[in-house]
Amino acid sequence: MEDRLKEIIISITNRCNLRCAMCQIPGSGVQEEMTTEKIKELILDAVKLCPASVVFSGGEPLLRNDIYDLISFANRQKINTCLTSNGTLIDDSVAKRLADSGIGVVNISIEGPEKVHESMRGAGNFNKAVEALNRLCLHKIETTIATVVCRKNYKSLPEVMDLARSHGVTTVKFQPFSDIFLVQKQGKVDFFLSQSEHSAIEQSVEEVIKRSLEYKISTNPVEYLRAIPAYLCGCANNGARIGCAALWTSCPISARGDVFPCWVLSDKILGNVKDVRLSSIWNSFKHNRMRESILAGDCPGCLMSCYDYNLGKYGFKNMFTFKVQKLKKIKFDKRLYYCVYQNAKYVAKKMLNRASDILASRLKSDQGADAHLWEIREEKNRLKKALERFKDE
Repeated sequence: MEDRLKEIIISITNRCNLRCAMCQIPGSGVQEEMTTEKIKELILDAVKLCPASVVFSGGEPLLRNDIYDLISFANRQKINTCLTSNGTLIDDSVAKRLADSGIGVVNISIEGPEKVHESMRGAGNFNKAVEALNRLCLHKIETTIATVVCRKNYKSLPEVMDLARSHGVTTVKFQPFSDIFLVQKQGKVDFFLSQSEHSAIEQSVEEVIKRSLEYKISTNPVEYLRAIPAYLCGCANNGARIGCAALWTSCPISARGDVFPCWVLSDKILGNVKDVRLSSIWNSFKHNRMRESILAGDCPGCLMSCYDYNLGKYGFKNMFTFKVQKLKKIKFDKRLYYCVYQNAKYVAKKMLNRASDILASRLKSDQGADAHLWEIREEKNRLKKALERFKDE
């Protein structure tokens, strides 16, 4: 119970029905996947670490027929569930099955208006993604739009906020392009911006911030959003802060079961859950040593939206406003209950462990005192016998 794992991100498959410009995961050649039983075993073991949520990602997780079973299983452990999807496979029957499984939130990837979106994710996919938002809303499932910010769409970010407003989306998550999902790294030059475009992307970001407050739609923290232009234009080395909290709160796991410190450091494998339990890996000596190494300079820095809280949080007023909006959504109270439940369970376990340590220490101390008293009594008896022999002589 040294550190609490707050979020597990499980990439349950590398398979995908799309071939997006900024992601080459489906072409990586790695097709190995954990079985349904192994993922359930992983979730059950993770319960010991009191996680607030588990994210099922990919690839496209809806390509696995067991996804609904996995979501239901996690919910039975009182863990919030989130699904990331490109939205193209979500028709009415899929949305209903997701609702029946108890899914908490579904993230749908939308990169901008139709022409922009399809330039990045393929022709004919925009309307499918938008229809997915409609179907999820119809079945009272909370939705988030996820947008990768790059040269192809940076002028369209405010339009993403408009789209979110018109479809009842509660959150929009922006993330600048990263080459970690590219197999052929030389392709990254097509996504970054020149320094001459810095002013234009700054204006786009400021408009996102303005519309977020106006529409009462949650986004990334303001400090994070304002760091994106410099990052994409090459004016800043990274967006990381010393002491990244992700190393202590988040846990990415690949489709084959490899556990990483974070997605950016996927070349540093902590272990594999098919060989060692996650609860053993999480607070292992190797993990703690790797955290120290990363903090000492091995971290290249990033602006991954998974870790956007490292650059700040919402002010209380804005946070309250966004929460009130989400309270209107069906099942938000259940998600809030799960968060409170896991947090309370963690605190209770910490207190119980502390009490056990104190009791064990006292017992050990008492046992030590008893041993000393026994030795004194033995010495006293030996001395008494020696005195009696002396008198007899």
